[in-house]
Amino acid sequence: MKKYEINDKYSYCLGMSLTIEALIHKPDKVREVILSSKANKNVQFSYLLDLCDENHISYYTDDQIIDKLSVKENCYCIGVFDKFYSDIRTNRHLVLYGFNDFGELGTILRSAVSFDFEDIVLIHSQIDYFDPRCIRASMGSVFHCNIVSFEDFDSYIEKYKGYHLYPFVSKAEKKLDEIRFIKPYSLIISQDEKMLDEIFEEGIMIEHDTDKKISLSIRSSIILAEAYHQNLSL
Repeated sequence: MKKYEINDKYSYCLGMSLTIEALIHKPDKVREVILSSKANKNVQFSYLLDLCDENHISYYTDDQIIDKLSVKENCYCIGVFDKFYSDIRTNRHLVLYGFNDFGELGTILRSAVSFDFEDIVLIHSQIDYFDPRCIRASMGSVFHCNIVSFEDFDSYIEKYKGYHLYPFVSKAEKKLDEIRFIKPYSLIISQDEKMLDEIFEEGIMIEHDTDKKISLSIRSSIILAEAYHQNLSL
């Protein structure tokens, strides 16, 4: 098995926890599981093998493949899976603009899953979310999500006419705590909050000390948490 390339029809997740996520949420896509002879035969290990047996997925030990594909120390398991694609299905979309960093995308996918968002739209992004680095950064959240990509906003808006757009910009008159999200809607977050300033005439901002920048992880969590609580209150 060779190192991952973007045009491959398969990818892999590095680590036992990520492989378990794949086995739970996308068992029909998992091809095989490769184990290290150094893996501890603990409860997690037994659970992993049980999931493989339950879903009729082969597993074997091969230290050479583990060493070749692993980008981190102490990797004792690799899950190989076919790439999967699905359409977005709900009336609440998380639209991510200009994301081209594995770590940043992984961070926001974890937040999205935590706050019950499963439909993710990537716009103006060249990132390959099946790259093992992104799988790792998302802590397996990729396996919970329906992810689609569009080249620009016009293509997205054309397909999802009627969705209320809520772009989050660096400066705006409207504040998050004043907004009530109306379904169907799209929360639009950019990797850098200033990216959306010139695209939308009106936007929303998180009220804070403007002399201090809010990190993406905090910014996205605040937005998603508000949407989550509004959804619960319906």
